[in-house]
Amino acid sequence: MAAESPAMRRVQVAEHLRLLKLKEMFNSKFGSIPKFYVRAPGRVNIIGEHIDYCGYSVLPMAIEQDVLIAVEPVKTYTLQLANTNPLYPSSGLQGSLRQRL
Repeated sequence: MAAESPAMRRVQVAEHLRLLKLKEMFNSKFGSIPKFYVRAPGRVNIIGEHIDYCGYSVLPMAIEQDVLIAVEPVKTYTLQLANTNPLYPSSGLQGSLRQRL
């Protein structure tokens, strides 16, 4: 079964206050402008928490909360993450990505 590509929608950053704020925070943290943004909607399972991998039915539902990510591809094996929510300050999260052969 082939997986469908996620829907893509081009938006103007200046037209969305949340994207504009994220762009400014990204630039102040990393010194560059993000190349693209990714949004992942939140979801809850009305029925079926932890049973979907056993083959049983689930009933997920999208919710208003989401994750918004600003991305700039780099040519290194170091991944840098920063949380912009002041309630959850990031502590310099970094990780090394190594391709496994």
